Amino acid sequence: MTRSEPPAPKGAPPIRVLLFSSFAERGRGGQESLFHLACGLAPLRVSPHVLVPDEGSLARSLRARGVRVHVLDLPRIGAGDAPRAAGALFRLLRLVDRLGIDLLHTDGPRNTVYAGLVGRLRRRPVVWHVRASTPDPYDPLLSRLSSRMVLVAEALKSRFPSPAARRKIRVIHNGVDLHRFRPEEERGPSERRSAGTALRIGTVGRVEKEKGILTLLEAVGRLAKAAPAARLLVAGGCPDPAYLRRCLEFCRQAGIGDRVEFLGALHPAEDFLRTLDIFVLSAAGEAFPRAVLEAMACGKPVVATAVGGIPEAVEEGGTGFLVPPGEPEAMADRLRRLIENPGLRLRMGRSSRRRAEALFGLESNTARTAQVYEELREAR
Repeated sequence: MTRSEPPAPKGAPPIRVLLFSSFAERGRGGQESLFHLACGLAPLRVSPHVLVPDEGSLARSLRARGVRVHVLDLPRIGAGDAPRAAGALFRLLRLVDRLGIDLLHTDGPRNTVYAGLVGRLRRRPVVWHVRASTPDPYDPLLSRLSSRMVLVAEALKSRFPSPAARRKIRVIHNGVDLHRFRPEEERGPSERRSAGTALRIGTVGRVEKEKGILTLLEAVGRLAKAAPAARLLVAGGCPDPAYLRRCLEFCRQAGIGDRVEFLGALHPAEDFLRTLDIFVLSAAGEAFPRAVLEAMACGKPVVATAVGGIPEAVEEGGTGFLVPPGEPEAMADRLRRLIENPGLRLRMGRSSRRRAEALFGLESNTARTAQVYEELREAR
């Protein structure tokens, strides 16, 4: 795939960008996207710096790739936190001045407020990367503090009904590393899954209520008679032990405990995805999940809930099936179709890979983001 680099004035210096991360650890979709963006910007006339709230796996990974990382916790902004917040704002201002930052790129409501204040005080543009589909009560304020808002899906535009906010919006879908995430048949024979193993249905995501894991388990329970050899593999951390216990108890009562396995968090996930026959996502709400794109890049048919920007990724009947959230019967029906039709799985999997190559390459995502930076530089 050819990379289209953003136009820049001849001899223009790199744009010095401070990227904000709300979390210190990798594993979340937003932090993975930020990591790949920061690592890919240098060839595009951009000099990235990353601000993290604490030392962690994100900072270590970025430094290993030569990206400059700075640690500064930005505390909650409230009446009782005013002294700490003021101190953090002062330290952020000093950091921006010392590094000569040209632009601030945020990823969450709190750091957008801090960056917005710095932007007003230092006359620097602010890009707010909106990665959540759920409206925030401070959306009107955050949109006013932002020079541009990068949305990961068209569906997220509904968060911002005002014409003034809409004019600031640029939609840039998440990107996936098409070299790392690629179909099994593109790899050597020794890496291919052995024939004759049980059909594997898999999902990637945290084991929590919002991800709809109980809905998925109920769907698998409905498949028990039609597809006794199928197994469900759940790859994801568990921030809510009580919810995991509910899931395990459901498996026991439904008699599917021997067909479901909770693997915990897997990073990286590409080897796991390549072993699957079907990828499934049962979330009640999502913006534009990376896991779906990664499964598509690995050439897998996808059964997913039609929420957020997922219908912008999964082509109904082409690369997989879309189902309403919270409806295990519909999910079981689409899974059954794929289980019973190997040819359909193969055709949809190949279509998934082609769609990922055409629309969701990592280099295109990075280049389009750099174009937003250049647009703001030219407007100053």
